[in-house]
Amino acid sequence: MAGFLRALGAAVLLLGLGVAALAAWSFSGDEHFQEVALAYARHPEHTLFQAEYWTAAVRHYGLLATVIGGALGGLVVGGVLLALAELLRRSQPR
Repeated sequence: MAGFLRALGAAVLLLGLGVAALAAWSFSGDEHFQEVALAYARHPEHTLFQAEYWTAAVRHYGLLATVIGGALGGLVVGGVLLALAELLRRSQPR
């Protein structure tokens, strides 16, 4: 069981960090949001620019939340699983 928990912990850790890396790559290259934000800054009262800005902002800040959640989730859940595997390995009689 300790081996299974260790493998699962490593997989969760790598998956969380991989998802965070991909989301960070998309977040840093989100040129559409930059263009829409600049257009919205020029015409903040125009309804079409507001709607386009909020649509782009949802995706942009969703990517940011994915970066944070993937990194923290992968580190925390993966770390807990690895710690449980180590505790289980140490508690088994020899």
